[in-house]
Amino acid sequence: MKKLKLGPLFWVLLAVCVVNMVGHLAVYPALPDTVPTHWGASGEVNGWSSKQSNLIFCVLPLVFLLFMEVVRRVDPKHQNFERFGKVWNIFITLFVLFTCGMTWLTELTVFDVLPGSSNMISIVVCGGIGVMFVILGNFMPNIKQNYTFGCRTPWALNDEHNWQRTQRMGGITFIVMGIALIVVAFLGSLLGDTGALILLLGAVCGGSAWIYLYSYLVYVGKMK
Repeated sequence: MKKLKLGPLFWVLLAVCVVNMVGHLAVYPALPDTVPTHWGASGEVNGWSSKQSNLIFCVLPLVFLLFMEVVRRVDPKHQNFERFGKVWNIFITLFVLFTCGMTWLTELTVFDVLPGSSNMISIVVCGGIGVMFVILGNFMPNIKQNYTFGCRTPWALNDEHNWQRTQRMGGITFIVMGIALIVVAFLGSLLGDTGALILLLGAVCGGSAWIYLYSYLVYVGKMK
C-alpha cells in the first residue's frame, strides 16, 4: 500500500509553528505574572492565569499539526487523501495559521494592541472561525471517503454515493454556519455572553444535527 509522503507544506507549517513558539519565548519576560486568557462576547477579559500557563497554548498549533499528520497516516482509507490533497492542504494551512494567531491574544491584550473595551476579540475569534467554515464549505464536496476529515456519518462511510451527497450538503451547511458565526461575532457586544453562546451552540449543533439527519435520509431513500 502506497505511503503518504511529507510534502513541502508540512515543513513550512512546522517552521511556522516553531517560529511562533520562539516568538512567545522572546516576549515572555515582558509579561506580567498574571495574564488574561479568556474574554467575553463583549471583549472584556473575564479569565486570568499565570504567564507560565500561557506557554502551553503556544505549543498547541505544533501539537495539532503533528497529531493530524499521524491520524491521516493511520486512516484506513489514507490513500484517498491524495485525491483531495488541495482541500486537506487548505484546511491544515488555515487551521495552523489561525491557531498560531489565537495564541497571541494574551500578548496583544497585555500590550494594549487589542482594545479591551470593544468586541474586537469576538470578531477576530468567532469571525475567524466563521470565515474558515465558509471557505471549507466551498471545498467540502471534493472530499473523498476517509475516517478523519469531512462529514463522517456512519451511512456516508458505508456508501460512497451517500458520502458524496453528505459532503455536498455538508458544504452548504458549513457555509450557512460560517455566516451565522460571522454575524454573531459582530453582534457579540449586543447579545452578551449568554446570548452569543446560545446562538453559537444553536448554529453549530443545529448544523451538525441536520447533516446527520440528511445523511440518514439519503440512506433510507427519503432524499433522492
